Amino acid sequence: MGLKILWPLWLLIFATVLIKILFHLWELRRLSKSGIKEIDQMDGLTFEKYLQSLFRNLGYRVERTAYIGDYGADLIVSKDGIRTVVQAKRYSGKVNIKAIQEVVASKAKYHCTEAMVVTNSYFTKPAIELAKANGVKLWDRDKLVNALLSIKKDTGLNDEINEIAVSEEQLADMDDNNACAICGKSVSEKVKQYCLSNPQRFGGKIYCYEHQKNK
Repeated sequence: MGLKILWPLWLLIFATVLIKILFHLWELRRLSKSGIKEIDQMDGLTFEKYLQSLFRNLGYRVERTAYIGDYGADLIVSKDGIRTVVQAKRYSGKVNIKAIQEVVASKAKYHCTEAMVVTNSYFTKPAIELAKANGVKLWDRDKLVNALLSIKKDTGLNDEINEIAVSEEQLADMDDNNACAICGKSVSEKVKQYCLSNPQRFGGKIYCYEHQKNK
């Protein structure tokens, strides 16, 4: 008698567990299709180039900012008369409040009406609160995945991603040293890639900001 009374409860528990398993499998398949796992392996510069292609495929006109002195802005995207400054954050941890402060400051510098921070991760609570107070749009991992899935079927984004990855590998093979060829000062990865991506000016060598002025 007791078993007859309890069987609906066991059925409900089984159905709940099954639904959770199916949802988990669906989410894994969805993430695999989005390419987010590949993004997690990118460095910061490659992620910027990836977003450049992504926004272009979303119908934006895209400008890359300078490699040096970008004032917290990586991309300027324009659509429907709205100019937005974008900061790209390829992080393994949560993006903190500093990213919001930087992109807010860069909005006036680049004459933009809106600001956005895009990450493959998530944001801290203080970062979310400051963004809300300053009207900064936040694209966390979930929103990025949704954007990727919305266009991947109908665009050549995958091919562009592969081209970006190949070019980055070629640049990395050219020089693994992050020191200025003149003074030996250590430079950031962004400065290094800027030098290596302009071989006609720098001859495949790396120079700090001060010594780039003489080239």
